[in-house]
Amino acid sequence: MASKSVKQQPKIKPETLPKSEEGSSKTKKSRSFPIVAIGGSAGAFPSFEKFFTHMPADSGMAFVIIIHLDPDHKGQVAELIQKFTSMPVVEAFDGIAVEQDKVYIIPPNKDMGIHNRKLLLLAPSKPNGYRQPIDYFLQSLADDQWNRAVGIIFSGMGSDGETGIRMIKEKLGMAMAQDPDTAQYNSMPLAAISTNLVDYVLSPEEMPLKLIQYLNHPVLTEEASDQVRTAIQNSNSIQKILMLLRSQTGHDFSLYKKSTITRRIDRRIAYHQLPDYISYVGFLRENPPEIDVLFNELLIGVTKFFRDAPAFESLKNKMCALIKHKKHGDSLRVWIAGCSTGEEAYSAAMLLIECLEDMKKKEWPKIQLFATDLDAEAIDHARNGIYFDNIVADVSEQRLEKFFTKRDNTYQVKKELRDMIVFAQHNLIKDAPFTRLDLLCCRNVMIYLTTELQKKIIPIFHYALNPNAIMFMGPAETIGGFTDMFVSTDPKWKLYERKEGNPLMGKMIDFPFHVAKQYPLISNKMDDPEKLASKSSVADTFNRILLEKFTPSSVLVNDKGDILYTNGKTGKFLELPNGEAAMNIHKMAREELRYVVGNLIHQARAQKEHASINDIKLKEGNKVRLINLKAMLLEETGLQGLVLVIFEDRGLVNKPSRSKKASEQPSGIVEELEKELVYTKQQLNSTIEQMETSLEELKSTNEELQSTNEELQSTNEESLTTKEEMQSLNEELMTINMQYQAKADELTRMNNDMKNLLDSTEIGTIFLDNNLDILRYTPQVRKLFNLIPTDVGRPIVHVVSNFDNVTLENDIKEVIEKLTNKEIEVKTKTDEWYRVRIMPYRTLDNFISGAVLTFTLITSYKQLEYKLETLSRYTDDVVNVVTDAVIQLDGEYNVKVVNKAFLDTFSMPAQDVKGHDFIAILSAYTKTDKVLKMLNKSQKTHTPESAQVTLQGSVNGKYKFTAVPLRDLKTDQPSLTLLTITKEQD
Repeated sequence: MASKSVKQQPKIKPETLPKSEEGSSKTKKSRSFPIVAIGGSAGAFPSFEKFFTHMPADSGMAFVIIIHLDPDHKGQVAELIQKFTSMPVVEAFDGIAVEQDKVYIIPPNKDMGIHNRKLLLLAPSKPNGYRQPIDYFLQSLADDQWNRAVGIIFSGMGSDGETGIRMIKEKLGMAMAQDPDTAQYNSMPLAAISTNLVDYVLSPEEMPLKLIQYLNHPVLTEEASDQVRTAIQNSNSIQKILMLLRSQTGHDFSLYKKSTITRRIDRRIAYHQLPDYISYVGFLRENPPEIDVLFNELLIGVTKFFRDAPAFESLKNKMCALIKHKKHGDSLRVWIAGCSTGEEAYSAAMLLIECLEDMKKKEWPKIQLFATDLDAEAIDHARNGIYFDNIVADVSEQRLEKFFTKRDNTYQVKKELRDMIVFAQHNLIKDAPFTRLDLLCCRNVMIYLTTELQKKIIPIFHYALNPNAIMFMGPAETIGGFTDMFVSTDPKWKLYERKEGNPLMGKMIDFPFHVAKQYPLISNKMDDPEKLASKSSVADTFNRILLEKFTPSSVLVNDKGDILYTNGKTGKFLELPNGEAAMNIHKMAREELRYVVGNLIHQARAQKEHASINDIKLKEGNKVRLINLKAMLLEETGLQGLVLVIFEDRGLVNKPSRSKKASEQPSGIVEELEKELVYTKQQLNSTIEQMETSLEELKSTNEELQSTNEELQSTNEESLTTKEEMQSLNEELMTINMQYQAKADELTRMNNDMKNLLDSTEIGTIFLDNNLDILRYTPQVRKLFNLIPTDVGRPIVHVVSNFDNVTLENDIKEVIEKLTNKEIEVKTKTDEWYRVRIMPYRTLDNFISGAVLTFTLITSYKQLEYKLETLSRYTDDVVNVVTDAVIQLDGEYNVKVVNKAFLDTFSMPAQDVKGHDFIAILSAYTKTDKVLKMLNKSQKTHTPESAQVTLQGSVNGKYKFTAVPLRDLKTDQPSLTLLTITKEQD
């Protein structure tokens, strides 16, 4: 039963999770972590965003996204999904191992499968045709991961994913579908939901919490230890569940494999978040509809057309060899047991037709193909013969054209193929088998049954088959030890040929009505056993007396007329037929009653009420027995659809007396009956003729309608072809549009970031194209140019600036032509100073498409610069007044300032001193070690130092060198030195 909700769900945080869920996200890595496959197509990106923004990054799951992509478009899905989650998102490559808490994306133009948790990439099976990548991966995931597989279907057109969901459920996995009301395109979710196998129907933001709760339930995790499992099995809870199932559905699952039953029950317990089996028993008793859901869960039958294609090729060869010996008038009988929704039955029918056509037989044998299953809903689906268009992945184009009719997004089986098959509900365990079979297909049914039951069913199959007939089983099934009954003709694909076996084998066959224990239908309400015991003896005796003494003879029959139960003495009305014994009222009724009984039962069923006929005469020697016949359609629980036929015996009466003359004549009564019979036959013939006339008229009308329909169908097929092409193109455009939309959103965010950055820097900026037209500007520029929003697109030279006799046109053109940066300082009419930086505008592909101008306010800098220049001139004047030689050195001892006395003393021009290394200059007059040591010490200790130095040459004499450390006003560091050189007197 699917759960549906559209309630808004907040993003999951660890503190909001139940303890089991929170713990799961913190536990160590596990090899058995779930793998969640998410399929989507058109309109799926919003769903991905909502899903992953609500999914914790440490959920312990791995995620694989399968999405319809344009084969020729470069994949950008990983980049888009990465914006929604902090989990690593990667595009899958061949052989990559799946890891927890990571997201994998299918590449464009690839099919993808999985084996041993490694993703495998394959070239598309139909490169230019109809592809089903979601179905393909889900089937592969189900085979590889079983109950650790999860399939989710999001928005999309078509039905891709429908078959994959069936496979996931067959292998005990979990399935989710997006609520169609929340999907932009609901075709894919609706197709998945139509399987009736989806566990939850939710909006994308609700899925993560439900997924975590389900997968972390104790009955599904590794923490469910053997000890816990043993305790469960030792209880009688499972037996109670089976009893409730049998009570409500009439079907006994006690001979199904316990492991299969417990896994299915585990899933329901996890679905309802119940603590244990005992609680689930109580839940079943309080909620009878859940019993039907569990029944359907146990009956999950997954199939598809030509499942295991090589197996069907092998079967076709065997069938053709079998048909070769059939003549016109011979019967060819086939039984498909466990046919589920009919795909396997139609596959076998197609193979039969192809074999007969290949042999070019003019006259075909009489084909009788029976397809049965326990699931009534599956049988109804098979009878309709309508399947989603994803069957194109399994059925060739030739077969689709020959055997199917395309209707919108479905294919319907054509009438010729449909009429070959009789579909019926049938219980393999307790119903009698079909016999005289040439082919019996029973695939993937025996694997769910216990070994004990398999040993009883295989001999029954042997009994049902003709000599040398074929039995076709699933790839995981065998005949066990019954090698004396069958010989294997294809060990890989499990094709067997019947052989005679032991002559006594027939006597040892345990027929279905002996195999299954017969249990009375009981109520869900379990009465106290002691009360039942006290009531049973009196009630049983009383009921027995009523049945024997006061109720008329009666029989209970099903829709086929098979007698299920008798009451009273019915020998006066029913008798065993000659030949093969048959417990069927139509065959056992006395000749006078046979037509009347059949008509009465038909009348009761058609009118759904009681029907009766009185004064029916039965000959018994010289007397006539009069009876009244009644038929009642039963509606009581457990007996729906059965008919109770009641025989009221009114006793014997004498035949009318006859004179001798009359006695010599043929019996008047006989004549009367013969006349009545003739009249009845005439009426019947007349009715038949009228029906045939009406039928011919209907056929004529139908042929006209078919002719019109063919014309419409031809037009419709052309429209459908165009529609499919447009739909495919639309899906590709939707995907590309989503990618472009994401890029547009990204550009918008970047643009906002850039705007805020430029605004926050308070730097005016103008963007120009190659023609010097304004592309955009920041608000700060309005202080420098008289700009309004409509000036965008105008040349900047046409805009009046606030600069004082400055034009930028030539500078901008120079930058664009030479591709070099340029800086200038300009002054406004309001005495503000700006540094203008002009740079080429480079695109990402290194193409020059204009220039960028930035305007930085430097008024305060210029004011400081002016003050420094003034101070420097003042310092120079002061230094030049001093009669001693004075110089100022920087940290590298280069001369920054020199006075006139120094130049006169050393007879050197200013250009040879200023900016030069003082130590190098001094080396021409003396050794510099003492002076250098003094300077270093002064710099290190930040204290004045002095030294006596003897100079040679033109300045011959002794001098006192005094070094005083100074602080640099620009860096505020004591990195300058004022050096005074004074000549000492002799």
